[in-house]
Amino acid sequence: MSRTILHVDMDSYFASVEQQANPNLRGKPVVVTGKPTIKSVVAAASREAKKCGVESAMATWKARRKCPDLILVPGDPDRYEWLTNNFFDILRTYSPKLEPFGVDEAFLDVTARVRDYRSPVNLVKRIKEDVEEEFGNWITCSVGIARNKLLAKLASDMEKPDGVTRIRDDDVSDVLKEMSLTDLCGIGSRTEKRLNRLGINSVPELGDFSEKELKEEFGIDGARLKLMGQGKDPSPVLPASYEEEVKSVGNSLTLPEYKRTSRKALPVLFKLAQKVGYRLRKKELMAGTLKLMVRDGEFNVEGKQLTPGRYVDDGNLIYSFALEIKEELGFPATPTMVGIRASKLRSKGSFSQPLLPDRRKREELLRVMDEVNEEYGKGTLYFAAQTGAEDLLPSVGEFKRPGDLN
Repeated sequence: MSRTILHVDMDSYFASVEQQANPNLRGKPVVVTGKPTIKSVVAAASREAKKCGVESAMATWKARRKCPDLILVPGDPDRYEWLTNNFFDILRTYSPKLEPFGVDEAFLDVTARVRDYRSPVNLVKRIKEDVEEEFGNWITCSVGIARNKLLAKLASDMEKPDGVTRIRDDDVSDVLKEMSLTDLCGIGSRTEKRLNRLGINSVPELGDFSEKELKEEFGIDGARLKLMGQGKDPSPVLPASYEEEVKSVGNSLTLPEYKRTSRKALPVLFKLAQKVGYRLRKKELMAGTLKLMVRDGEFNVEGKQLTPGRYVDDGNLIYSFALEIKEELGFPATPTMVGIRASKLRSKGSFSQPLLPDRRKREELLRVMDEVNEEYGKGTLYFAAQTGAEDLLPSVGEFKRPGDLN
């Protein structure tokens, strides 16, 4: 069965995030740097800066020579972390077969989902709509569609920014004729020089070259290089290992207009804490560190974490610690998103059973609630403290939104 693989790549990632956050930066040449000084290095360049010849890893003094009007902006790791997590969350709603390929791009195997959307292009349109709805219209992604990861990556670079490119099986040979060797992901300048010494100067020549001679030069990678020259890539889309997937468990929710006050956001935060606790228990994990995130109307994301000195999987405790963080972090007057993320995870089996009767009763109560909600639907049983978020229970409980990590 032919596969349908997507490569989804955020455009001018960090710089676009800063432009979305600050309307005054939109349409202007912007670079994100570690430190906004003349001696720093470009971490990311906006589309406008790229048109001037500014590139990532370029010294800012050199970038300034190419673009005298360049605006240097210090990076905001909390904001990028939040966006990356939610970007991957969006993709996971379309397929669990997600392979991150850096902080701003990923492969997605949607073979099993294409029929639901009639075509892969329709599916991609939905993904792009979700990205715009969640992050704003200044943050876009380019998507490549093909039968394998190699071609999907190639396709995503063909129409930037905000493009959708599909390489059909019948088009592969024509596309490869137009590509240079270094256009193929995995072939850098050093490998290109070694191929050139063998008399290989184009992608079709690589596909036609003797596999035996390629193996003599590159060892086991020789066979892979020949396949690349033919546009073939049998490697599967590999989700992060279980250990990597459970480095953190989190939930966030973009608040509707009528919930955008500090007081009205609290029941929603409580519900998110319950969701995080449930997912920890489902995975038989305990969390040692908790992080509260909040976004304001200008897309500014603030985050602060707490290591309370004990491991938890109880939503009520998670909520109480979130409130402690809130006191230090503060809330904007009109929060537009709230989120909780649990990290520093350990298997529940590595802890002894609670000795206090109240603790044992609490664990039993949570176990029964989990069983009822799994049997009759999430949100069937919930704590009275969630009153005020009941109109959000279907969306928050089921979390059929891109803010839910799977």
